[in-house]
Amino acid sequence: MKLTKIFIICLISTLFSCNRYQSEDLISDTDTLLVNNPKQAIAILDSLEQVSSLNEKERTHLVWNRALAYQTLGLSLAEDDQLMEAIIYYRTENEKQEDSYLLEASYLNWNGKEEDAVRAIDNGLAKISNSTKRVRLLVAKADILEHLSKYDQAASALKEAFTYGMSKRESAILSYKLGVNLSLQGDRHSEYYYDKGIRLAAENGDTAIACEIMRNYADYLANNGQYSRSNDMFYQIGQMMPQVAKLSAIQMSMAGNYINLHRLDSARICNGKAVKSEEELKAHGFADIARRAVIEQEKFLLDYTSGKPVSYVEFARYCDSITADMQAKENTSTRRQESRNRLQAVNYELKLDQQRMRYMLLVVVLLLIGGSVGGYLYYRNRIQRLAEAEDRVDTLTRMLEEAQASITEDSPLHNQANKEDDSFFKKILLQQLGIIRLVASTPTNQNQALLKRISGISGGEIPTNSLLVWSDLYIVIDRLYDNFYTRLIDHSGNALTEKEVQICCLLCAGFSTKEISVITQQSDATIYVRKTAIRKKIGAAEGQDIVSCVNDVKD
Repeated sequence: MKLTKIFIICLISTLFSCNRYQSEDLISDTDTLLVNNPKQAIAILDSLEQVSSLNEKERTHLVWNRALAYQTLGLSLAEDDQLMEAIIYYRTENEKQEDSYLLEASYLNWNGKEEDAVRAIDNGLAKISNSTKRVRLLVAKADILEHLSKYDQAASALKEAFTYGMSKRESAILSYKLGVNLSLQGDRHSEYYYDKGIRLAAENGDTAIACEIMRNYADYLANNGQYSRSNDMFYQIGQMMPQVAKLSAIQMSMAGNYINLHRLDSARICNGKAVKSEEELKAHGFADIARRAVIEQEKFLLDYTSGKPVSYVEFARYCDSITADMQAKENTSTRRQESRNRLQAVNYELKLDQQRMRYMLLVVVLLLIGGSVGGYLYYRNRIQRLAEAEDRVDTLTRMLEEAQASITEDSPLHNQANKEDDSFFKKILLQQLGIIRLVASTPTNQNQALLKRISGISGGEIPTNSLLVWSDLYIVIDRLYDNFYTRLIDHSGNALTEKEVQICCLLCAGFSTKEISVITQQSDATIYVRKTAIRKKIGAAEGQDIVSCVNDVKD
């Protein structure tokens, strides 16, 4: 029975926890994907089922990893209501303390609480001493301050970050960021940091970073009237990455510089390249109305200076096409969202159906197990009861045969003096039970009534207390066994119960434990327990014969 309970518990635990263990492993697998492949990490986390079955630690791990992946991709964290709980949970871990402040700042920033985001980073800076982690916090703080147009404070944060050691790549990026914030303040020191960023990126082999810095540097120079230097910078980009130099953004900037330098022929060449590039970008889905507006503006100016007619029709049509495309994309996005919502609803229903099927399967399995166990126990108990009943019937039958063997047909009591006292007492007891009377009055070929009578007594259907007259039996015990009953009462007084006195008398008459259990309608185990209690009450040693102990008592 114990093994059955253990099996049921294990089965239930397996059915309910297999999905949870699989989910836990998948969450742990995303730990290594957060930096290099955050999109895959998000896909894995979004595919998890039975999230509600996860414990608090596992749910917090899931929320944390999803937030880190979103942050890496620059996606919004504003909708994640559970993120703050995960941040508080992981803030006590040294390895994740820095990320906790960055995620808090990002969460607050996405919710339009930029000032609170800055304070969150300041709290992190006050508690974190690791130089690498402090640099990340300072850069994040500078980005938020730049968004708030607090360029002087952003520059101060970046300058503080320079006081810590970092790689050339990191130093190049920070120099570029510092140059941008200084240039937005009109500070000429920005040129130094632009040049430094370009140099460090080139030394480190980061051509893409170097070109990005050079492009922004060229725009800064153009805004400050240094058109020739600006175009020189664009030519350097063309030498480093020719494919980049052909893009419309660079060609239109160069065209603008040539217009300001009054080199209109060169401006027309660059403007033509810009138009061609923008058409190619549009064909690949990368059209930008701001770039196209600047390119058209430059084209109008060049046409006007050359005496050509100026027309806004083409650009207006372009704007209309962009508007139509935006509306179509919005409608498509809406339809996709509706389809996504419908799919999510269907998926949710499927998950519910799966859950119901699991529960139904569990119930069916439990019913099968319960039915099997119940049937087995019922069958075992039935077999055991039948075996015990047969054993009791055999015991009574044997007692009957022994009693009948000591009785002659002519006079049951005439030769009793030559018989054993035990057999005689059994005869007397069986007479009171009515078994001998039944045998005497029942023909040999009709012993079914006898067997039924014996079965009724052995099975407890006929209570022996209503058949046996123990007051008469005690007299027989005293006559046959040297006043055993009287000496037992004198020795024990009122210590023994009536049942215990009866057991002592039956033991004296030579009844076995099995026979006593049948006569008194008690189990063998109960008889053993009562015999132990009797020994204690009469002062007998453990295991000592009860009859011998009573017989040894001297008057």
